[in-house]
Amino acid sequence: MEPIVLEHVSLHHRGQAIIDKVSLRIAKGEFVGLIGPNGAGKTTMLRLILGLLPPTGGRVQLLGADPWRQPAVRTRAGYLPQRPAFEDRFPLTAADAIWLALPRRPFSWRPARREKELIAGALELVNLAGYGESPLRALSGGQLQRVYLARALVNRPEVLILDEPTSALDFAAQRHFYRLLADLRRQLGLTILVVSHDLLALAAVADRFILLDKTVLASGNPRRVLSFKGLNREELFPMREVAR
Repeated sequence: MEPIVLEHVSLHHRGQAIIDKVSLRIAKGEFVGLIGPNGAGKTTMLRLILGLLPPTGGRVQLLGADPWRQPAVRTRAGYLPQRPAFEDRFPLTAADAIWLALPRRPFSWRPARREKELIAGALELVNLAGYGESPLRALSGGQLQRVYLARALVNRPEVLILDEPTSALDFAAQRHFYRLLADLRRQLGLTILVVSHDLLALAAVADRFILLDKTVLASGNPRRVLSFKGLNREELFPMREVAR
């Protein structure tokens, strides 16, 4: 079974096509980069895949289920949004942030023993063992993003979906983050879909790029997609990467 399948998927808003007749399939264990200019519909595409929006037309399948009509399937997918639900200025530790991603127990004010084990395991996966009691505001940008990644992993998902996870990181930290994702893919057997403009770091680890601009323009080997005739490098690459 292919974990992510879209067939002729469209989404319209006020008569305008946000997503237009998109069909794609992502295989089990595949690492895919979803790229495209600003306004191409990339984040909307992720929300459709996660069942956070209903399509206007077509069919979305996540792990064999319709995520809009069968929302229970969402628990089998980890999601790292572009802007997490809380910010590092809140008085939370790394362990607190991860605990909040676990299913809630009634009247629970602190993690149970099993939850502490899950939190510690998630931190170990992202190479932050021993950082559970560290305040979020004391962490570097790269460490903070790995805490958010641990949140997405704590329930041991089969599919991991990330939206611009390295946009606030320098190039060295971007490469480190994507190498970590590649290691996690191998270690956990994850299927990974990433939206990013940090294409140089992502291309080093992704199996495939999908170029989206409301519809799929190209799909395949990252190097081939980046040489697509209709590609506008200035729209796709951040200035910091163009300069490199």
